[in-house]
Amino acid sequence: MKKLFIFLLCAGIGGSAIAQKEVSAKTIFEAIDQGKAVNYEGVTITGNLDLTELSNKKRIKKSKGYEEYKSYVEVPVTFKNCVFKGDFIAYKNSENEKGGKWGNTSWSIGEGATSTTDFERSVTIENCTFEAKSEFKYSDFADKASFAGTKFQKEANFKYAGFKKESNFANCKFGEYANFKYSDFKYDADFFSADFRNYADFKYANFNERVTFKGSTFNNNADFKYAEFKDSGNFDNTRFRSGIDMKYSNGKKYIN
Repeated sequence: MKKLFIFLLCAGIGGSAIAQKEVSAKTIFEAIDQGKAVNYEGVTITGNLDLTELSNKKRIKKSKGYEEYKSYVEVPVTFKNCVFKGDFIAYKNSENEKGGKWGNTSWSIGEGATSTTDFERSVTIENCTFEAKSEFKYSDFADKASFAGTKFQKEANFKYAGFKKESNFANCKFGEYANFKYSDFKYDADFFSADFRNYADFKYANFNERVTFKGSTFNNNADFKYAEFKDSGNFDNTRFRSGIDMKYSNGKKYIN
């Protein structure tokens, strides 16, 4: 009986420890919304973290049938060795179709809204795993942004993202579409030893200072068409399994 009691006690302690390693996206959202810095290590985040719905959300554009909204993360955000089970949403777009009929002719008008999120303090998401969506389209990162060692199992959407300080994607693994089309890097960008399993899209990307892809692997198309390398682009020991497209790109590029 005594042994059974000890076993049940240990099982209860173990179960409690496991439970503490799971954090809801709602808890994180509420902390950010209240202006509290978030810092998590070794936890699993459950649910969708939608940062486009913060209470400081503002409408920045309105035209007939279309609106744009912007939310602002005003605190440092740190996640290390974490797993995101749900979507990480800093961008979303919704469209509603209105239609009707005039005689034998049908018509429809699209109405919609785009919501995006800017990060005004540092963002550190290192050695984490995004199991679902990671949406950062149109996001501006005002401070340093590091995603070093992180795994993106679905599309990594950084299209039109703006990095105002240093950005770090070293040792990242991109399982699907890596979308950096039209992204703007004001300072050094680090993609050292990154692994791109699918299409890597850097078309029209703007690298204002140094960028390195040294030791990286592109298993599918590596698209740098129209990219601007205003300082230097380092591609030493970079593996291109399906070729690289540098058509119409400008600036200094070192490929070995």
